[in-house]
Amino acid sequence: MKNILIASMMILLTGCSTIAPSQTYRPANYAGTAWDIAGEIDDSTDMVVIKINNEIVITHYLSTWTGDGEFSSVYKGKTVTASCMTDGTDTTHCFVFINGEKAAALTFD
Repeated sequence: MKNILIASMMILLTGCSTIAPSQTYRPANYAGTAWDIAGEIDDSTDMVVIKINNEIVITHYLSTWTGDGEFSSVYKGKTVTASCMTDGTDTTHCFVFINGEKAAALTFD
């Protein structure tokens, strides 16, 4: 019985992640292959992770009170900004900008 209780608690503590479908983006004046932009949110900690080409670019916690946040980083010399908002249905939308240009709109249900 003790083992079952411990296993149940471990499952609850690990939480779940919500993954948004990836989107592609090609920077202006860039001749290479399009960049793959993806993201996920850890539902238990409200940490958002934004990846470009499978490399973590942004890792940050959303606001505990609102579920919103503004985050920035740099990827291949370009400024990457994520603006995240959570609505009344607990759906989070993150708009990703690269050098000020909208690159992706990620939705986490």
